[in-house]
Amino acid sequence: MEAVDAVFDAFSGSRWPIGLLVYLIIGWVLIRPTGGIGTRLISILGWPIEAAQRAAGATSLPYLFILPNFLVFGLYTFAPMFMNVGFSVTEGESILFTERPYAADDNFQRLLNETNIDTGRENREDDKFIRALVDTLIFVVFQVPIMILIALATALALNRDIWGRGFWRSVFFYPVMLSPVVVAFLWSLILKRQGLLSLTLMRWGVIEEPIQWLQDPGWTMMWSIFVYTWAHLGFYMLILLAGLQAIPRDLYEAAEMDGTRPWRQLTRITLPLLGPTLLVVTVLSLIKAFQAFEELYALNVRWISVVAYIFETSGLRGNPTAHGLGIAAVASLLVAVGLMLLSLLQIRLSGRSSR
Repeated sequence: MEAVDAVFDAFSGSRWPIGLLVYLIIGWVLIRPTGGIGTRLISILGWPIEAAQRAAGATSLPYLFILPNFLVFGLYTFAPMFMNVGFSVTEGESILFTERPYAADDNFQRLLNETNIDTGRENREDDKFIRALVDTLIFVVFQVPIMILIALATALALNRDIWGRGFWRSVFFYPVMLSPVVVAFLWSLILKRQGLLSLTLMRWGVIEEPIQWLQDPGWTMMWSIFVYTWAHLGFYMLILLAGLQAIPRDLYEAAEMDGTRPWRQLTRITLPLLGPTLLVVTVLSLIKAFQAFEELYALNVRWISVVAYIFETSGLRGNPTAHGLGIAAVASLLVAVGLMLLSLLQIRLSGRSSR
């Protein structure tokens, strides 16, 4: 009785019970449910969906369900993209378009011209952007193949019937669930000047003095690739693992009966049938590598990626310049065009492989 009294006390003076009753009555009138008590209750509770299905028809209902996703996608993807185009053709420090005069292609010239159009002196902005682009390309050229090879080897190993297979899959996927800041913090403890790696190597006599691995020009790119690969390996491994499990086992059994060696099975069965999945993984890893920012920024590596250059130039760190936002917008559009071309290449190659 005390529990019942507590419920009544909680709802006393509230209009929720009346609103719920009205909701159920409207559902009963509009839906006219049939069947058992449980079926009728579910139909009444979900009467807006059932009413929408009756009004729109079965063929239009899927579009109704994906409409919220399209709204969110448009609000947080397409709207910022159009705003970015507006920033690229205007100038000034303000983010309000009413306070930003039209600049045509001035920001493009400020980014890539050898001469600064505002001062007439040598333009250093193009050198900074080209350097960031070159460093990013070096990162991508080395990181993507390493990522794909290790992810493929890991997926092949975890696709076999080994002890603790589920546990090892979780271990390799675990870093994907970590925040980029957490990943950077963990590896900073290892790679800083007085970190675990330097102290261990000094104790073993490999090095004589500690090394700042993330700041040393000879090591910063290598460790950037290593940490980024470690953080994202599990995602691509999982995709490749799903592709491997989709290959019929009958093919391997027939190959074993014919005496086909494991290496020949890999090159003649596994890799050809895994081709479409490998293509998706390659394009996704390329796009993700070009967008690398969070881990690298939190690690405070010596080199600057394209995204870090855009972040710094735009003034998001609290240091806005007269034309920084427009220059950053132009740089981001150039990167977006490159990523769009990669996506179109994926679609084209995927269509060709499916045919």
